[in-house]
Amino acid sequence: MKLNRQKILDFFKKSQSKATVILNDKTRASKTIKDALGKAVTNKGDLEGVWAKLVLLFAVSKDYVNGSYTEIPKRSIVAILGGLVYFLSPIDVIPDFVPALGFIDDIYILNLVYRQVLKDLEKYKAWKDAQGKIIDIDGSPA
Repeated sequence: MKLNRQKILDFFKKSQSKATVILNDKTRASKTIKDALGKAVTNKGDLEGVWAKLVLLFAVSKDYVNGSYTEIPKRSIVAILGGLVYFLSPIDVIPDFVPALGFIDDIYILNLVYRQVLKDLEKYKAWKDAQGKIIDIDGSPA
């Protein structure tokens, strides 16, 4: 199956627009992250190849929304949340319910976002390390 990259990127742009709106409402942003995390945990087996990246994307987005880490540029957090919005949508370029293929486009977008914001994620990891905290996604203090 050949991916229609342009169609995927068009859907992603829509997801980023939604993310911009969602970021203006901390409660809605937190719920979006929580819902995407729930979907990720439920489908962890299908996401094995991107799991470590996902953990980092969830962690930085949670820390940004709760106000504990705000040193990331707005465009980067919009891209991250846009990726999570895309991931959360069950009906995207390849619907998630399609066996064995449903997450291919989601993984493509999550990898794309990760590469786009890698330098910001490295700064986030250094900040987290300096605090002596591990990066987690379950919401408990580390």
